[in-house]
Amino acid sequence: MQHRTIAAKGSETAMADPDFGYTTAVNEYGFYCLPDAYARREVPRVLLAGGVYEPETLKLMRRWVRDGDVVTGGAFVGDFLPALSQVMVPGATVHSFEPAPLSHAAARITLRLNRIDNAALHPLAVGETPGTLHLQTVSDSGQPMAARARVVEDEIAGKTVAVPVVPIDDLVDASRRVSVLHLDLEGHEWPALLGARRVIETCRPLLVLEAEKAWAQRSFEARLTEAFPGLGYRMVGQMERNAFFLPDAAR
Repeated sequence: MQHRTIAAKGSETAMADPDFGYTTAVNEYGFYCLPDAYARREVPRVLLAGGVYEPETLKLMRRWVRDGDVVTGGAFVGDFLPALSQVMVPGATVHSFEPAPLSHAAARITLRLNRIDNAALHPLAVGETPGTLHLQTVSDSGQPMAARARVVEDEIAGKTVAVPVVPIDDLVDASRRVSVLHLDLEGHEWPALLGARRVIETCRPLLVLEAEKAWAQRSFEARLTEAFPGLGYRMVGQMERNAFFLPDAAR
Protein backbone atom coordinates (compact mmCIF):
# COMPACT_ATOMS: atom_id res chain seq x y z
CA MET A 1 0.00 0.00 0.00
CA GLN A 2 1.35 3.40 -0.91
CA HIS A 3 1.05 6.35 1.42
CA ARG A 4 0.54 9.86 0.16
CA THR A 5 3.12 12.33 1.43
CA ILE A 6 1.88 15.61 2.88
CA ALA A 7 4.45 18.40 2.81
CA ALA A 8 3.69 21.84 4.20
CA LYS A 9 5.80 24.68 5.52
CA GLY A 10 5.64 25.07 9.26
CA SER A 11 4.79 28.42 10.76
CA GLU A 12 5.83 29.79 14.13
CA THR A 13 2.52 31.64 14.41
CA ALA A 14 0.38 28.59 13.70
CA MET A 15 2.28 26.09 15.84
CA ALA A 16 4.08 28.32 18.38
CA ASP A 17 7.36 26.70 17.35
CA PRO A 18 10.95 27.96 17.40
CA ASP A 19 12.03 30.17 14.52
CA PHE A 20 13.34 27.59 12.06
CA GLY A 21 11.86 26.50 8.77
CA TYR A 22 10.53 22.99 8.55
CA THR A 23 8.43 20.66 6.45
CA THR A 24 5.92 18.11 7.71
CA ALA A 25 5.74 14.55 6.39
CA VAL A 26 3.50 11.56 6.98
CA ASN A 27 3.79 7.77 6.87
CA GLU A 28 1.71 4.89 8.20
CA TYR A 29 2.60 5.71 11.82
CA GLY A 30 2.08 9.46 11.92
CA PHE A 31 3.42 12.94 11.19
CA TYR A 32 6.96 14.33 11.43
CA CYS A 33 8.68 17.70 11.66
CA LEU A 34 11.67 17.92 9.31
CA PRO A 35 13.88 21.03 9.65
CA ASP A 36 14.82 22.60 6.33
CA ALA A 37 18.48 22.34 7.36
CA TYR A 38 18.14 18.54 7.30
CA ALA A 39 16.41 18.28 3.92
CA ARG A 40 19.20 16.33 2.21
CA ARG A 41 19.74 13.83 5.04
CA GLU A 42 18.70 10.19 4.82
CA VAL A 43 15.94 10.03 7.44
CA PRO A 44 14.08 13.14 6.17
CA ARG A 45 14.31 11.87 2.59
CA VAL A 46 12.74 8.55 3.61
CA LEU A 47 9.96 10.24 5.58
CA LEU A 48 9.18 12.75 2.83
CA ALA A 49 8.68 9.83 0.44
CA GLY A 50 6.06 8.40 2.82
CA GLY A 51 8.44 5.69 4.01
CA VAL A 52 9.51 4.38 7.41
CA TYR A 53 13.14 4.57 8.50
CA GLU A 54 14.43 1.14 9.61
CA PRO A 55 10.94 -0.38 9.26
CA GLU A 56 11.84 -3.94 10.24
CA THR A 57 13.66 -2.81 13.38
CA LEU A 58 10.61 -0.78 14.38
CA LYS A 59 8.27 -3.74 13.80
CA LEU A 60 10.39 -5.99 16.01
CA MET A 61 10.63 -3.37 18.76
CA ARG A 62 6.86 -2.86 18.66
CA ARG A 63 6.28 -6.61 19.09
CA TRP A 64 8.76 -6.82 21.96
CA VAL A 65 7.31 -3.91 23.99
CA ARG A 66 4.56 -6.04 25.57
CA ASP A 67 3.62 -4.34 28.86
CA GLY A 68 6.91 -2.59 29.58
CA ASP A 69 8.52 0.78 28.94
CA VAL A 70 10.88 1.56 26.08
CA VAL A 71 14.09 3.60 26.16
CA THR A 72 15.04 4.87 22.70
CA GLY A 73 17.56 7.49 21.63
CA GLY A 74 18.84 9.64 20.25
CA ALA A 75 15.43 10.75 19.18
CA PHE A 76 16.63 12.86 16.21
CA VAL A 77 13.35 14.32 14.79
CA GLY A 78 11.25 11.78 16.67
CA ASP A 79 11.02 9.34 13.76
CA PHE A 80 10.63 6.29 16.08
CA LEU A 81 8.32 7.92 18.61
CA PRO A 82 4.88 7.71 16.92
CA ALA A 83 5.26 4.01 16.06
CA LEU A 84 6.41 3.08 19.57
CA SER A 85 3.91 5.25 21.44
CA GLN A 86 1.02 3.48 19.71
CA VAL A 87 1.81 0.07 21.22
CA MET A 88 2.44 1.12 24.82
CA VAL A 89 -0.05 -0.24 27.34
CA PRO A 90 -1.86 2.30 29.56
CA GLY A 91 0.59 3.74 32.08
CA ALA A 92 3.72 2.74 30.13
CA THR A 93 6.19 5.32 28.80
CA VAL A 94 8.56 5.85 25.89
CA HIS A 95 11.70 7.41 27.41
CA SER A 96 13.83 9.30 24.90
CA PHE A 97 16.50 11.99 24.69
CA GLU A 98 18.06 14.25 22.09
CA PRO A 99 20.90 16.66 22.93
CA ALA A 100 21.13 18.52 19.58
CA PRO A 101 18.96 21.65 19.99
CA LEU A 102 17.45 21.71 16.48
CA SER A 103 16.71 17.97 16.49
CA HIS A 104 15.19 18.18 19.96
CA ALA A 105 12.92 21.04 18.88
CA ALA A 106 11.82 19.06 15.83
CA ALA A 107 11.12 15.95 17.93
CA ARG A 108 8.99 18.07 20.26
CA ILE A 109 6.91 19.21 17.30
CA THR A 110 6.61 15.59 16.11
CA LEU A 111 5.21 14.66 19.53
CA ARG A 112 2.72 17.52 19.32
CA LEU A 113 1.67 16.74 15.76
CA ASN A 114 0.78 13.21 16.84
CA ARG A 115 -0.77 14.23 20.18
CA ILE A 116 1.56 11.86 21.98
CA ASP A 117 1.25 12.03 25.77
CA ASN A 118 3.03 8.83 26.81
CA ALA A 119 6.58 9.87 25.84
CA ALA A 120 9.21 11.65 27.96
CA LEU A 121 11.70 13.51 25.75
CA HIS A 122 14.77 15.02 27.43
CA PRO A 123 17.15 17.68 25.99
CA LEU A 124 20.34 15.91 27.02
CA ALA A 125 22.85 13.18 26.27
CA VAL A 126 23.20 9.92 28.19
CA GLY A 127 26.40 8.44 29.55
CA GLU A 128 28.00 6.50 32.38
CA THR A 129 28.13 9.39 34.86
CA PRO A 130 26.57 12.86 35.15
CA GLY A 131 28.50 15.70 33.58
CA THR A 132 28.82 17.78 30.43
CA LEU A 133 30.13 16.91 26.98
CA HIS A 134 30.77 18.63 23.66
CA LEU A 135 28.38 17.66 20.89
CA GLN A 136 29.45 18.53 17.34
CA THR A 137 26.35 19.60 15.43
CA VAL A 138 28.04 21.40 12.51
CA SER A 139 30.47 19.65 10.19
CA ASP A 140 33.95 20.92 9.33
CA SER A 141 32.47 22.19 6.05
CA GLY A 142 29.84 24.20 7.94
CA GLN A 143 26.83 21.96 7.24
CA PRO A 144 24.36 20.76 9.93
CA MET A 145 25.25 17.19 10.92
CA ALA A 146 21.62 16.21 11.67
CA ALA A 147 21.48 12.60 12.92
CA ARG A 148 25.28 12.36 12.59
CA ALA A 149 25.88 14.81 15.44
CA ARG A 150 28.55 13.23 17.62
CA VAL A 151 30.39 13.60 20.89
CA VAL A 152 33.89 15.10 20.55
CA GLU A 153 36.64 15.54 23.11
CA ASP A 154 37.16 19.29 22.80
CA GLU A 155 35.06 22.35 22.09
CA ILE A 156 35.14 23.59 18.47
CA ALA A 157 34.11 27.20 18.09
CA GLY A 158 30.88 27.52 16.11
CA LYS A 159 30.54 23.75 15.64
CA THR A 160 29.89 22.26 19.09
CA VAL A 161 27.38 22.81 21.86
CA ALA A 162 27.82 21.90 25.51
CA VAL A 163 25.14 19.46 26.63
CA PRO A 164 24.35 17.88 30.00
CA VAL A 165 24.95 14.15 30.43
CA VAL A 166 22.70 11.99 32.60
CA PRO A 167 22.81 8.20 33.14
CA ILE A 168 19.78 6.32 31.83
CA ASP A 169 19.39 4.91 35.36
CA ASP A 170 18.68 8.50 36.50
CA LEU A 171 16.19 9.15 33.69
CA VAL A 172 14.09 6.05 34.30
CA ASP A 173 12.54 5.61 37.73
CA ALA A 174 13.53 2.40 39.51
CA SER A 175 9.89 1.36 39.67
CA ARG A 176 9.63 1.12 35.85
CA ARG A 177 10.07 -2.11 33.91
CA VAL A 178 11.92 -1.56 30.65
CA SER A 179 11.39 -4.17 27.93
CA VAL A 180 13.41 -2.57 25.10
CA LEU A 181 16.56 -0.43 25.24
CA HIS A 182 17.45 1.06 21.84
CA LEU A 183 20.56 3.19 21.32
CA ASP A 184 21.76 4.91 18.15
CA LEU A 185 24.36 7.36 19.45
CA GLU A 186 27.05 7.65 16.79
CA GLY A 187 29.64 5.67 18.75
CA HIS A 188 28.58 6.76 22.25
CA GLU A 189 26.50 3.63 22.92
CA TRP A 190 28.86 1.94 25.36
CA PRO A 191 29.03 4.75 27.95
CA ALA A 192 25.24 4.94 27.71
CA LEU A 193 24.94 1.21 28.45
CA LEU A 194 27.21 1.53 31.47
CA GLY A 195 24.92 4.30 32.72
CA ALA A 196 21.97 1.90 32.39
CA ARG A 197 23.40 -0.80 34.67
CA ARG A 198 20.39 -0.90 37.00
CA VAL A 199 17.90 -0.98 34.12
CA ILE A 200 19.81 -3.79 32.40
CA GLU A 201 20.41 -5.91 35.49
CA THR A 202 16.88 -5.49 36.85
CA CYS A 203 14.80 -5.56 33.66
CA ARG A 204 17.04 -7.56 31.27
CA PRO A 205 15.60 -5.80 28.22
CA LEU A 206 16.13 -6.53 24.55
CA LEU A 207 19.12 -4.39 23.54
CA VAL A 208 18.99 -2.80 20.09
CA LEU A 209 22.33 -1.18 19.29
CA GLU A 210 23.60 0.51 16.15
CA ALA A 211 26.30 -1.92 14.99
CA GLU A 212 26.34 -2.48 11.26
CA LYS A 213 29.91 -3.85 11.11
CA ALA A 214 30.83 -7.32 12.34
CA TRP A 215 33.68 -5.98 14.47
CA ALA A 216 31.28 -3.63 16.28
CA GLN A 217 28.85 -6.48 16.94
CA ARG A 218 31.64 -8.66 18.36
CA SER A 219 32.87 -5.77 20.50
CA PHE A 220 29.44 -5.17 22.03
CA GLU A 221 28.97 -8.86 22.81
CA ALA A 222 32.39 -9.12 24.47
CA ARG A 223 31.84 -5.97 26.49
CA LEU A 224 28.35 -7.06 27.59
CA THR A 225 29.77 -10.40 28.72
CA GLU A 226 32.46 -8.64 30.75
CA ALA A 227 30.27 -5.89 32.23
CA PHE A 228 27.20 -8.07 32.93
CA PRO A 229 28.68 -11.57 33.45
CA GLY A 230 25.64 -13.04 35.17
CA LEU A 231 23.14 -12.10 32.49
CA GLY A 232 24.48 -14.02 29.51
CA TYR A 233 23.77 -11.37 26.89
CA ARG A 234 24.47 -12.67 23.37
CA MET A 235 23.89 -11.27 19.92
CA VAL A 236 20.86 -12.97 18.40
CA GLY A 237 20.74 -11.24 15.03
CA GLN A 238 21.47 -8.23 12.85
CA MET A 239 19.01 -6.27 10.77
CA GLU A 240 19.22 -2.99 8.90
CA ARG A 241 21.98 -1.14 10.82
CA ASN A 242 21.26 -2.68 14.20
CA ALA A 243 22.40 -5.64 16.25
CA PHE A 244 20.07 -7.34 18.73
CA PHE A 245 21.16 -8.79 22.08
CA LEU A 246 19.19 -10.92 24.55
CA PRO A 247 20.06 -12.34 27.98
CA ASP A 248 20.05 -16.07 28.72
CA ALA A 249 16.56 -16.19 30.22
CA ALA A 250 14.99 -14.63 27.11
CA ARG A 251 16.62 -16.93 24.57
